Formats: sequence, C-alpha cells, structure tokens
Amino acid sequence: MVHGRGGTAEGLIRLADEFYRSGATLLAPGAVRSTWFPAPHEAPLSANEPSLTSAVDCVDSAVGVARDAGVPPERVVLVGVSQGGAVVAEFLRRRPRRFGGAFVVSAALPGEDLDSGGVEGAERDEGGPLAETPVALDSSEDDPYVPAERVRATAGVFERAGAAVELRIDAGDGHGLSDATMGRIGERIAELLDDG
Repeated sequence: MVHGRGGTAEGLIRLADEFYRSGATLLAPGAVRSTWFPAPHEAPLSANEPSLTSAVDCVDSAVGVARDAGVPPERVVLVGVSQGGAVVAEFLRRRPRRFGGAFVVSAALPGEDLDSGGVEGAERDEGGPLAETPVALDSSEDDPYVPAERVRATAGVFERAGAAVELRIDAGDGHGLSDATMGRIGERIAELLDDG
C-alpha cells in the first residue's frame, strides 16, 4: 500500500480496516516527509528524478519482503492512492510481471507524454509483460489533481502491456479511496485468499 503526498503509511493502514481480510499481510512503505517525488505527476520524468526511481525501488523492496515471507508476486495486490498511485503505476511500467492485482486510485502514470512511454518489455513479450494482471484504475471525472484523460491514457498503456484493465471514472470531483474502491480491494484480496 503506497500513500499519497502528505499522507503516511500509518494513515493508509488505518484505512485498510475497511478492506482487510483475515490471512492477508499489509506492507506500507513511507515516503520521506510524506512525498514520493517533488514535481507534479504530469511534469517531465526528469523533473522527478532521482526521487521517482527511489520510490519505485521502495515498492520493489516491499514486494521482495513479501516474497521472502513466502508470498509470490502473483499473490501480491498493489494499492496506490494519489501520488502513491502514480508510484504504483510507474512500478508496473518499469518492473512488469504478473501480480495478484493493482489498484491505481486517483492517479495516472507520471510524465509529460503518456503515449510515448510504454511498459518495459512490451515490444518483446507476445502476451504482454503484465500477463493479465488485474489492474483497476479508479478516479473521478472532475478530480482536481488528475485529469480523467490521463487516467484513460494510463489504462491504454497497461492494456497494451497485457494487463486485464478495469477503468472506473465516477461522476464528481472526489479524490482518494472511495467506499466502492475499498470494497473492490477487499474482494480481490478475498479471491486470492480463497485460491490459496
């Protein structure tokens, strides 16, 4: 679980009470001063380096901790909210493989031109490097921080990389985890636990 700008790992863990299922383990890294990268998500990628790479590495380390505890990536559900959602999206772009699921909430891929940068390995991997990973992108039509067209463009990038994308853009101007999204996260976790 990756918190947004100004949020904390502890705050996101408290929200997880809404979707936690017995048997699941929650990992939530925290950003220095509650910020994963300094510039807006739509800035050129170079404006957010080296912070963005460090944030992606942090998510990779959390996936590694899960793997070391006996939880393979295919059973890991990534949840990122706002700026944390941009980090999760960038992690999927740079370190694609089959995961148990991903929720990119009120967020989009970072960078100026989403159409120019695809997912690493997409051109080499016939089935797509994300291998049918369920990726949910949840946002609102008038989100004050993330334009809906950027969320739609992010969905397109992940579809081309072989993800099973579910795009949900609600009416209104909400930003952050909705009750509906938390319910869907809980359902995905329950599905993985039932399969295990």
